[in-house]
Amino acid sequence: MIKTLGGKGTDRMEALSDGLFAIVLTLLVLQFDVPDVSAAELPGAIADQETLLISYLLSFLVVGLYWIIHHNLFRYIVGHDRVLLWLNLLFLLSISFLPYPTELLGLYGTQFAWTLYAANFVLVGLLLTATWSYAARAGFTDDSIDSRTERLVAVRGLISPAVFVLSIAVATVSLTTAFFVPILIAPLQRLWVRYYRRATPSEDERADDLG
Repeated sequence: MIKTLGGKGTDRMEALSDGLFAIVLTLLVLQFDVPDVSAAELPGAIADQETLLISYLLSFLVVGLYWIIHHNLFRYIVGHDRVLLWLNLLFLLSISFLPYPTELLGLYGTQFAWTLYAANFVLVGLLLTATWSYAARAGFTDDSIDSRTERLVAVRGLISPAVFVLSIAVATVSLTTAFFVPILIAPLQRLWVRYYRRATPSEDERADDLG
């Protein structure tokens, strides 16, 4: 009889995830082409790539943030089954797609391009939160994670998707402003940590670890 995929440990899941993150972060920079212009025209040609540069930096920072979060969450996930494997693969699928909307946004800089770009990040956040929530509720996290901690971490995981949904709405009014909306992720994450620490003052270190 073929055994169901599952058991203790997540080493292979983490190795695959780390490898894919590394590839995506590398692919992001490959969207840049060296301008084929004269030396005198070079400054203007580089200036024309401003939107491309902004989209690259934003994507690199947010993908890097998700790599850190994924790494920290999997410090507390100690087992897996077939469902968790698929959820993690779906999360990686959403990550691997990011270079495409990043380049579209950089080249066209339109409201539609931003909507596609932000929607991709919404999907990334929702899938990682779903992966964590399933692992916790299925009993694949270590004993330090109780149901309350699981809910608090899941709420934190929804901050980034909520901010990108907000940015889509903002883009209908001002595309330029929408580019800056993701900056809200950082202070909102810090507010979450402060709330967590207030709620569980004896577990300050884990509040930082899980994000």
